[in-house]
Amino acid sequence: MKTISTIIEDPITTKELENTFDTIKNELGAPFVPNFFQVWGHAPLALHGIVPAMKYILGSGLLDRRVKEMIMIAISSSKHCNYCETAHQVFCFAMGALPEQIEYLVNSHTLSETDDPKDKAAIDFAVRLSRDPNSSSKEDFERLEKLGYSKPQILEIIAMSGMAVFYSHLAAATKINIDNGFAEALSRTEMT
Repeated sequence: MKTISTIIEDPITTKELENTFDTIKNELGAPFVPNFFQVWGHAPLALHGIVPAMKYILGSGLLDRRVKEMIMIAISSSKHCNYCETAHQVFCFAMGALPEQIEYLVNSHTLSETDDPKDKAAIDFAVRLSRDPNSSSKEDFERLEKLGYSKPQILEIIAMSGMAVFYSHLAAATKINIDNGFAEALSRTEMT
């Protein structure tokens, strides 16, 4: 059975779409435009709504990008989105994450008890919110603040949780094929 991403050819490029793709590559620090964005290039108006989440929530802000990537891995794995899980493993490895950490995020949707408790708390909070957004509380804010997170950073954790759910939904629903570039980068990482 053909999936959506296998029946959609590369989009017809326009100057505007090329500019959007350049923005995507720059924001992600990727040498190519990931298949996720290529597929959504067929719906330019939807793509214009999708890109700002990546640009402003994942690519900007006060929360460490490595923690954001870990949140993406944990949530996409829990949502069974192989595409997002794979893509963000590559970015996370590039930011210095250890293979054991990635494996734990994929299999347990958290970090181990021996990892940084601050990172673990952020990931655990984000994953819980991805399952039940109504579960946030004043106590969560207080606990995260005691670990050293500012209010803007806590709000970014919440935003990352929502973005991870959103992107995982879009990638899983269209059954995006994993980019050769991501597969090759991941295999090189696994060999080291």
